[in-house]
Amino acid sequence: MCVCVCVCVWAVSPVRWSVRRFSCCTMQVPRWLIVLQSVVLKFLFAILPLSFDRHRERFRNRTKDVILSTVLLVLYAIVGPIVCVELYVMNISVENQITNALSAFQFAFVYFFILIVQIIFIRKKACLHVLLNEMFQLKHVLERMVARSMLEFRLYRLFLVKVTAVDILMQLLALYTFEDSTYTGRVDSVGLASWLTFYAMMYFIAVIENFILAGVLIGAVMQAMVNIGLKRLARSRQGSAAGRQPSVLQLYMLHCKNEDMVKQFMETLNFPTLMLTGWYFFMIVYSVYYMYVYALESSFRGVRADDFKAYINPLIFFLYQCVQLYLLVLIPSVYTDHAKKMMRLLNYVSVNQHHHRPGQERLIEVLMVDCMQRNNAINNYGMYAMNRALLFGMIATMTSYLIILIQFHIQAYE
Repeated sequence: MCVCVCVCVWAVSPVRWSVRRFSCCTMQVPRWLIVLQSVVLKFLFAILPLSFDRHRERFRNRTKDVILSTVLLVLYAIVGPIVCVELYVMNISVENQITNALSAFQFAFVYFFILIVQIIFIRKKACLHVLLNEMFQLKHVLERMVARSMLEFRLYRLFLVKVTAVDILMQLLALYTFEDSTYTGRVDSVGLASWLTFYAMMYFIAVIENFILAGVLIGAVMQAMVNIGLKRLARSRQGSAAGRQPSVLQLYMLHCKNEDMVKQFMETLNFPTLMLTGWYFFMIVYSVYYMYVYALESSFRGVRADDFKAYINPLIFFLYQCVQLYLLVLIPSVYTDHAKKMMRLLNYVSVNQHHHRPGQERLIEVLMVDCMQRNNAINNYGMYAMNRALLFGMIATMTSYLIILIQFHIQAYE
């Protein structure tokens, strides 16, 4: 470990020098993808107290952003409870106390989540500025190195489409069907304004998750670019001595830099990630329970045509929460999978490179030892890893809670 840390210092300047030498032809990317990426990044960062220059892909530290965010935070702290209490009173049910308790928890969670997250972003604004600028700088280095744009990676393109199309479409469908499913009387102007405000609050939660996923996804794509560089090096007959491509050490340093940035990014946003995990767990359970109760009551009073439209709202909300939870687990898993390939690729380079310089084999051994000692998984406060196993564990726990809620409902109904 100590040997590898020492060579890190030596390798910093050669990385920058070599990138200039082996930058290849200009990457060809459709214009609409470049515009879509600029719009998505500008949209995600504009809602948060982060000033993003989409032309230079740099963040600027401006005092007026902090002042504006603080003013909006104070206004939200005053208006938020009024909206939540108004909606809770509108939707209170005399017959089902379990639904009342779940609804009250939902409103309280949304309010405190947005309040806490905004405070966290204001406090850690400077740290996020530095970290994100370094991340975008490394992104440009790797794009020149492999002569490929990040937009050429399929998962990154799908994420951009999801942010611009799927999220907005789901919100519009939910707004179209909310009146019949959540409020039995006639919606007045105050009720409509309250519902629109609350839907905006829930959409803000989706924006926070998209911001976190965007940072991890950029790290995953950059790790894939490092892997591509190692594969090219292993398949090259001339090896690293040719000077036309980065050496094994330089690529490994890029891997370490990317890993440190992703870990630091997630550590900065550990608490919002923890709250998001709890939010999706609760809302999926609540949505399934609500659909069960609504279907049971509809079967007793007779199914009408309007019931199908009212049932679409909780169904859409349930499906959207499932997608969000899946992405919250999938994208960190993708990064971990790419990072774990580093060990295999180092061995691949060692086997296929027959023209090692003196000490090259020893260097690769040191890098492999350092790689084995690294934990590539993304953890949340060290309590659990953000991987696919977490998703299966949450599904099992959700099923248990749903069975308990349904049993309580059956006993209350009897």
